[in-house]
Amino acid sequence: MLALLRGRRPLVFSVLILALAFTLFAVRRDKEQKAGLLPALLLEALGPFQEALSGAVAFTTGLWRHYLDLVGVKEENEILREIIEELRRDRIQLLEAQKENERLRSLLAFREQMEQPVLPARVIAWDGTGWFQTLVLDRGKNDGVSEGLAVVAVSGVVGQIMECSAHFSRVLLITDPNSSVAAIEQNSRSPGIVEGEGRDRCILKYLPPSEKVQEGDILVSSGLDRIYPKGIPIGTISRIRREESRMFQDIEVTPFVEFRKLEEVMVLLAPAVGDPEEEPNAP
Repeated sequence: MLALLRGRRPLVFSVLILALAFTLFAVRRDKEQKAGLLPALLLEALGPFQEALSGAVAFTTGLWRHYLDLVGVKEENEILREIIEELRRDRIQLLEAQKENERLRSLLAFREQMEQPVLPARVIAWDGTGWFQTLVLDRGKNDGVSEGLAVVAVSGVVGQIMECSAHFSRVLLITDPNSSVAAIEQNSRSPGIVEGEGRDRCILKYLPPSEKVQEGDILVSSGLDRIYPKGIPIGTISRIRREESRMFQDIEVTPFVEFRKLEEVMVLLAPAVGDPEEEPNAP
């Protein structure tokens, strides 16, 4: 028997090795399966917390990115607002320059129509006391201005210089009750005197009831006062009241000039001259 075993020693040895290998493999497998139970339980217990944590991290990351995006958008909006504001200012300045050029061109064309020398001036202030209807110009005696000179605008008669200093002068408007302008109705040639009534209005005085005028008729300067040249527009007849018991008609006049909107005017540097019977120019 021993001899038989000795003859088959290599085969037996191989079988024993294989049996041992299978045994070790089975033991290791069983250990791994038993050891894997605890990690599985931990994984099951911690899974929801890990999921929540991952969600919170993702949410926080999203918020931070959104915040950074908002900061960037805010900065871009600030830049855009500054650009828009600058463009708005440029547009306003451009429109203002355009309107000023239009006014100056109109004054230049009006100046060329005048026979006597004229001086352009800017309106820099209004009378704030309420005692007079006046405005202040940026021209004075050093520019050749003196009391009594006429002041006109493109749209019509403005008033008369009442006082002046070296660099400034004050204009008494035709709407002031102390002001008067020799006038004539453009169509009927009916003469009268336009006096101020305050509140941006005037009245036409000394027109008898026999003179036929109507609302909308145009009044121009007649030149008889030797202050305003003949034919300068004054205003339109806006209301007429006739009473047989009165010697003259009660006529209200609305001036052509919008005094509160005046920015530039012309000072006539010489008294009005010429034939007062000459036909007036159309306004």
